[in-house]
Amino acid sequence: MRRFHTLLALAALLGPLGAQALQLSRFSPQGEVASVRQLVARFDAPAVQFGDPKAPAPFTISCSDAAASQGSGRWTSEREWVFDFAQHLPPGVRCTAQPNSQLKSPSGADWKGARSYEFNSGGPLVEFVRPRTWQQLDEDQFFVLELSGPATLASVKASAWCSMEGVGERIPVRLIEGAQRDELLKALRLDKQAAKAPLTIATLACNRRLTAGSKLQLVVGKGLATPSGVVTKVDKRFGYTVREAFTAELRCERENAQAACLPIRPMTVAFSAPVPYKLASALRLRGPLEVQKPVFDGDEQTTPIKGDTLVSSVRFAPPFAEATSYALELPKDFADASGRTLANASMFPLSVATGAMPPLAKFAAAPFGIVERFAEGPSGPALLPITLRKVEPALRVQALGPALATEGAQMATLTPQSDADIIAWYRRVQYYDRGEVTRKQARRDARGALPPVLKDGDKHYLQTRMVSLLAGLPGARSISLPHADAADPRPFEVVGVPLSPGFHVLEVASPVLGASLLAPEYGAKRTMYVRTSALVTNLAVHFKLGRENALAWVTSLDTGKVVKGAMVQVSGCDGRLLASGLTDAQGRAPITGLPRSAPRCDEGQDDYGSADGYFVSVRHTGDDGVADMAFTWSDWQRGIEPWRFNVPTS
Repeated sequence: MRRFHTLLALAALLGPLGAQALQLSRFSPQGEVASVRQLVARFDAPAVQFGDPKAPAPFTISCSDAAASQGSGRWTSEREWVFDFAQHLPPGVRCTAQPNSQLKSPSGADWKGARSYEFNSGGPLVEFVRPRTWQQLDEDQFFVLELSGPATLASVKASAWCSMEGVGERIPVRLIEGAQRDELLKALRLDKQAAKAPLTIATLACNRRLTAGSKLQLVVGKGLATPSGVVTKVDKRFGYTVREAFTAELRCERENAQAACLPIRPMTVAFSAPVPYKLASALRLRGPLEVQKPVFDGDEQTTPIKGDTLVSSVRFAPPFAEATSYALELPKDFADASGRTLANASMFPLSVATGAMPPLAKFAAAPFGIVERFAEGPSGPALLPITLRKVEPALRVQALGPALATEGAQMATLTPQSDADIIAWYRRVQYYDRGEVTRKQARRDARGALPPVLKDGDKHYLQTRMVSLLAGLPGARSISLPHADAADPRPFEVVGVPLSPGFHVLEVASPVLGASLLAPEYGAKRTMYVRTSALVTNLAVHFKLGRENALAWVTSLDTGKVVKGAMVQVSGCDGRLLASGLTDAQGRAPITGLPRSAPRCDEGQDDYGSADGYFVSVRHTGDDGVADMAFTWSDWQRGIEPWRFNVPTS
């Protein structure tokens, strides 16, 4: 009996602790909130039995706009209750959350300190603006503002203003109304939306013409009011750039910045804004002997350009007469698609001159080409074509080394013999076919001094055409070419460079090219280098790589017959020999033991970029006693890719 009384006493002591007052730890939103879609109430202890379908709502929601207060509430946990509005509250709506004081926790605790909460959706805000801020503005730009709710026209005009670069005061706005507004909204497909809620879309413009090329801010905010009088309390700014003035500019390629236009390259007239095709096609380039019409990219297409098509440029096709003056003429009333006249109209008719044909040294194939050994006949030498124009009269025969002469142009050649050397030089010439190379790499490959770093130049890169790969290199030699008249610059001509069978690296050094095409800051004796590599051969090696094995097949180029007894070698891109064999009576050399995937040379291993594939070479001495060689790479398959013939490629 005594034990029972003790338990009752403990229960009496513990009872109040288990039924502590229920309190709200969080309520959101409160005060002014621009966009409200959900209300959240969170308690510091379990307020309901979670999952109980009869659990009461802790609040009753009422708003000044009865339709706006529609929604549903739910318990997301035993401590949290949310109310989802059916739609975002429009501006100017005030809501009250009235507590349910009868709410009790599962332990029986009362909700102590329950109070009501108020919030409102504030004034209207700009949800979307046209044009977007990344678009350039017209000088008489119209703006369309899509608002979060209705706003009076008077408040739009009073609260919005423009801030333009170079103008020290606010620029007021004017409303776009009537037929102009209807046309604008129809063009943007906002006419139906505006018909339903006209005050939710504002159309306006800055009350002065905008300055071309300037920065502008459209400010909308404080004072923007709903019809009920609720105002926006913050500014919203939209930054823009006004498009540049309408101009026309003639562009052409030149030998250097001080030279006249190249007569062999097109002249282009670029417009800063689109121009109707009908007007653009009326431009004329007037010369002493002819008047040229412009051409357009669409002229070469099957579908011609229509008269109302907008174009951003026109071009005049070469060739033009050398050292001749031309005049670029514009049609009368020339204007862009917006009706703007040229800001630089006083420059036209624009005088433009062509210069003389520039010097030229260009190999028929670069950075690699194949020359058939008997293309000129069984007794003629193999010739690699090089096109020359107005370079040094004589391509001097000089030994490349310490006694190398600096005057005149020279052509040097190197003939690597081993597969490893051929692979290395092939990849090196391919790498130097790009426009620039690091100075660090050039110091490794060039034996002579590198061009100086210009004051404004890049300290880490230099042009590949300023680097010689063969000058001062042991084993390199010079090649004789036909001499031109020393009293007359070398005319435009194609010269055949005689080469022996094998792989060659060739390089032309020309101060004349350097003086024409390299910056004068590099000095008076600047030299430009033109290079290529070439394989002279009468052999063709074909290579097929399969899953289990590989096959090399060797034929001759002049007769197409198979070649017996030719030595075939297969190497990786790093020059390491992987397999070898002799061709049989059918010209075949089976290869076994090759990995399915060729070794890969990643960029950084040898500084000549990444590469992969098998290098397959063949050597054979014919009945005439001349040692011949040829090679192929396993990735040389342009035009004969397996997928072109529905052959599986997996």
